[in-house]
Amino acid sequence: MDSAIDRNTGQIIDGEQLWYIDPVDKNGYLCRGCGVQVNPVSFELHHKVRPHFKELPTAPHEDWCDVDGEVKLVESARKKSVTTKDGFPGSFPAKLHLVDERAIITPAGIPASGAHRTSSGGASSGTTTGKRHTQWTANTIRPICRTFMNFPHDRLLPLDVPGTYGKTYDEVVRKLASGDIVSYPKQHIFAAPLSWSKPEDSNGKLTIKLSYGFWANKNLAQPYRVIIDYTGWSDAKKNYVLAEFEVSRAEAVKLGKPGKSSPKAWVFFLGEQDAANPSDFIVKDHRLICCLTGEL
Repeated sequence: MDSAIDRNTGQIIDGEQLWYIDPVDKNGYLCRGCGVQVNPVSFELHHKVRPHFKELPTAPHEDWCDVDGEVKLVESARKKSVTTKDGFPGSFPAKLHLVDERAIITPAGIPASGAHRTSSGGASSGTTTGKRHTQWTANTIRPICRTFMNFPHDRLLPLDVPGTYGKTYDEVVRKLASGDIVSYPKQHIFAAPLSWSKPEDSNGKLTIKLSYGFWANKNLAQPYRVIIDYTGWSDAKKNYVLAEFEVSRAEAVKLGKPGKSSPKAWVFFLGEQDAANPSDFIVKDHRLICCLTGEL
């Protein structure tokens, strides 16, 4: 499982966020589907895989839990649209809301049904398992970007990201121009492949080069860059961002197939484009940048 419910806050936590939560409460996470306790694993930085959550042998998922169904749904969705006349048959983040991290919003524990859930209602409430699908609020852009990547044929799903243009996934998330530097008058969650060069760390800023930008004579003469201003961040948050780039890069290498189009490490970010240097985007919040491996 790539995310779970924080038992103490009721918030949905990405596995990657475990990289900077200290200490990680081994008993503090619940399944998004059925509310049983799940185990956080691989969250120490020496692990070269993404942190995630696993079922406890002593506390299996409820029979009606749709966690396994979500995996199968994604497999199908990468080939074709899974939306039917009854609506989208799964749960997805429909809104981004940045909250004070670790803020207590519920008493200790939450009901198994999940305090974060809101019914979709109406014609879009049907699912293949008989449960109503849910729309939920993300507190980082990562689950939004993962949904964009996993459901390429269902990007008309509703999405509300404050300050951005559009009301659907297809409108809010946009790939940068691959062959030129473009000024974007409207704000989006942007995406572009990560370059093979290492991040540069200088004067409180991380500079991440992307593989899109201005090309001349078949060379990338001026790449887009994401400049992460980590002023005021803890070392843990900075290291968490760096760890995700390295893990994504390793995932892309592992999944690469010679002679074929290979999955890439994609950088997603919500930042301010530099008016004087439009190849640069400034990001100041660790929750507004992520790196995921796959195909767009």
